[in-house]
Amino acid sequence: MADRKITALTALTSPATGDLFPVVDVSEAANANKNKSITFGTLFRTLADGSVGAPSIGFLSDTGTSGIFRTAANEVAFSNNSTFTGKFTTAGFQLGTGTAAAQLHLFSTDTTDQVIIENSDAGLDTAPDVVLYRNSASPAASDNLGNIEFRGNDSAGNTHGYASVVGGIVSTTNGSEDGFLDLMSSSSGTLASKIRLSGANIGVNHTAPVFPLHLLNTIASTQLMIESSANDPSSAADITLFHRRGASGAGQDDDVLSTVFIRGKNDNGTPQEIDYAAFEGSIADASDTTEDGRIRLKTTTAGTLTTQLEINANTIGFFGATAAAQSTHVADITTTASSGALPAANDTNTIADATAPTNAELLQYCVTLEAKVEALLAFASAHGLMASS
Repeated sequence: MADRKITALTALTSPATGDLFPVVDVSEAANANKNKSITFGTLFRTLADGSVGAPSIGFLSDTGTSGIFRTAANEVAFSNNSTFTGKFTTAGFQLGTGTAAAQLHLFSTDTTDQVIIENSDAGLDTAPDVVLYRNSASPAASDNLGNIEFRGNDSAGNTHGYASVVGGIVSTTNGSEDGFLDLMSSSSGTLASKIRLSGANIGVNHTAPVFPLHLLNTIASTQLMIESSANDPSSAADITLFHRRGASGAGQDDDVLSTVFIRGKNDNGTPQEIDYAAFEGSIADASDTTEDGRIRLKTTTAGTLTTQLEINANTIGFFGATAAAQSTHVADITTTASSGALPAANDTNTIADATAPTNAELLQYCVTLEAKVEALLAFASAHGLMASS
């Protein structure tokens, strides 16, 4: 074959594994032994290990200080400006220096952001999204689908899960699937659910809430406190119970708006839940601008929840009686003597002969009785049971 320039040779665009390259083996001392060949497959299958400062595969523009190298058996690492960045191992992929313990393990010693997922879409769709997908062939109720755990060390240097967020399945029924989301924290060394969103309900210390908000605890003290730090004389830490008929329905007379039940169990062989007391608010008159309200205090009497006190607009009823308006004021008795002096009231009155009391004895009794009646009237006025004047 005539001599030809390399640039004049036909380009090989799809080299095969067995294609040969000429090689000068510098390890041979004799010139006659230095000329050798190497196949395309061998050349690109086996590289030198390299190092963090001199990676096996580098880039001319970075003077070979950035690239890929081998750190240990079955490990491929990345170097940037002679600084270790991360590596693939049989355990997974890691960024930073450490021993990977997961398929993706990030190591860092600073306090800056370690993971950022950024999306520049300007539309209404959700983005960026993170999906934890458990692709189970046999999904079932109570399956945990994913967990985000906040882990740290304890005082003895042991790793401990201090908090976590867990999502799972309540029901897999097609078309009516229910899920749960647990907010968990460690208490006395045990990681457990503190708040569970289950289907349409929320449980606090309850993993099977049966009400829209269901609180469960074993403590014997305060279970719910609403606190306000407003530095003013206005009402604060308020609770509003708002019952409305749909979005715009008008209230009607005798609508029971809300009830606070005091519930416990009886001593039946299978103890039953009993409402032992209740506080009920309702509409007495829904007329616009002249609205009247009603409050009923109830207790269970002989097994039946019964109204004991009713406050209805300007009327009050006791022990289940129909609420009545406030009594008008009863004037005190005015007694004067044209001559002589009336006796003073005395809690101890003596009548010598009950069959023939003297005028003085009867007068003493009447003065004392008058004093007692006026004391009762004063009490009734002071407590609003009748008008004061």
